[in-house]
Amino acid sequence: MTLKPWALAGLALLQATPLYAAEEGGGPLAINTALIIWTFLIFGIVLVVLSRTAWPAILGAVEQRETHIRELLEGAERDRAAAAAAAEENRRLLEETRAKAHEAINEARLQGEAMRAEVLATSRREQQEMMERARRDIAAEREGALESVRREAVDLAIRAAEKLVRRSLDAEDNRRLVREYLAGVGARAEA
Repeated sequence: MTLKPWALAGLALLQATPLYAAEEGGGPLAINTALIIWTFLIFGIVLVVLSRTAWPAILGAVEQRETHIRELLEGAERDRAAAAAAAEENRRLLEETRAKAHEAINEARLQGEAMRAEVLATSRREQQEMMERARRDIAAEREGALESVRREAVDLAIRAAEKLVRRSLDAEDNRRLVREYLAGVGARAEA
């Protein structure tokens, strides 16, 4: 609010009357009217000069600072909102990553169990095949051994029969005797 020059003059007159009265009394509170008028006059001049030169710059700086603070507050609010959104996104990504990790672990466990079952089944199957081959090999070896024993037994029987009969049997008689003997030995071996 700027004071008008006539308002200053009016104030000076209102002040001058009581001051003049006090000057006449001359007490310790004596007021110098001329000093008051010059003080008001200088104050008015300084007020006018400052209102035209310094105050616009001061008010401009205050308004600029106020604008700058408002912009900083708005920027801080935007940054806070962006940080909250980023934190939420990070939390969502973390939960998503955890879910994928659990899923991968479960899938790996299931694959491991499936591979284990497959390996067990394969090893059991191979074990059965090996057992069957071993049984067949044992049976073949047993048959071969029995056949070898039978031949030796036939040879022994033929030699013993030759000694008993003291004559050599012809080929047809030898075959018949061998067949009969093998049939008897086979019946005893199975029993």
